[in-house]
Amino acid sequence: MRVLFCTTGGLGHLLPLRPLALALRRQGHLVAWVTAPDACPALQGDGFDLFAAGPTFGASRGEFRTAHAGAARLTGESLSAYTFPRLFGAVLGPAMLEGVERAARTWRPDFVVSEPAALAVPLVCRQLGLRHATHGYGLRPPREYVEEAMNFFGPSWRARGLDVPADGGLHRHLDLDIAPASLQASTGPQDGRVFRFNAYHPATTMPNAMPAELLQKLTGSLRAGAALQQTPAQRPRIYVTFGTVFNRSPALLVAARAAAQLGGTVVITVGPDGDLPGLGQLGAHVHVHRFVDQGALLPHCDAVVSHGGAGAMLGAAAHGLPHLVLPQAADHFRNARALSRVSAGSSVALERQSVEAVSTELSKLLANGAMSAGATLLAREMAAMHDAAAAARMLERWHSCTPLISG
Repeated sequence: MRVLFCTTGGLGHLLPLRPLALALRRQGHLVAWVTAPDACPALQGDGFDLFAAGPTFGASRGEFRTAHAGAARLTGESLSAYTFPRLFGAVLGPAMLEGVERAARTWRPDFVVSEPAALAVPLVCRQLGLRHATHGYGLRPPREYVEEAMNFFGPSWRARGLDVPADGGLHRHLDLDIAPASLQASTGPQDGRVFRFNAYHPATTMPNAMPAELLQKLTGSLRAGAALQQTPAQRPRIYVTFGTVFNRSPALLVAARAAAQLGGTVVITVGPDGDLPGLGQLGAHVHVHRFVDQGALLPHCDAVVSHGGAGAMLGAAAHGLPHLVLPQAADHFRNARALSRVSAGSSVALERQSVEAVSTELSKLLANGAMSAGATLLAREMAAMHDAAAAARMLERWHSCTPLISG
């Protein structure tokens, strides 16, 4: 098979699709990828054919802020509801359309796998008669977000003589859902077109992750983490991350200081450009790095503190870790509610995110046996899901049984 993957430029949207792409390649299939120019380096070591589409992710965010100045007056979930339709529907949909179409015509895939924010893909697939699978990066975007995004992106469909699908065409063929059913509030298509698998099992190394020797030094063990296991229970092992988009938020420093106050080992990742003043002054028990192999580190931690991005949420869930969320925007608030619903995490409201409040809530989380039990149950649910290799085999069957859909 020839499978073309397509994502917008944020690593949080790209990396969850990587395990399936690697599994397909291991099974002998040809894989290519089309994404933002500044996201291509994250995939260069994987051996995929790479195509660039649209502006850099940074440039598209800048265009969004310029063209939609109303975002500056919003916070919290109001900002989330405003941003998704305009960033992905008004800015990135039209901007990526030419590059996605060029990649599809040049590389000639059998079908395309893309994430829900890459709204150009269903249009290109409809136009070229290609099959299409929507691969989640976390919880599904709310239907109303997608419908509003199509108000902005709809003219691109009409310009090609096509009716505008309210759902963006995302669910026309196949859904690949990586979130456990207990977290996924939206059920998605009901006609058997959903295949659920765990992109975090087995854990995959993140590109540009902390070198193994540094991780070994951090943990004091060749097994990357055994030293953390020897930390007394009253001195917890805490992983703090705000991903690669919100990594310069002042709330990251708040979270780091709050975790450091508890006296245990704290590992903080700041991404490629998250150089917040003060992070290096929190004590010898606090370790700051740009990236870390979460699959190697998380089994030896007691809790995760994050902004509530999908990658952080599902990574912690896969390892049975209670999760404290400091939501900022995007999907963070929905993710925090989902974790609370299954008793696997708690959150601190945006207006209450002080060092004292976060430290108090983190102490409560660590002492809450129900949260630990809820996180364990969530990890068992994820462990029982199909893995990426099974998803790849399912795509083989789907490809062999599904006729070409055109028109």
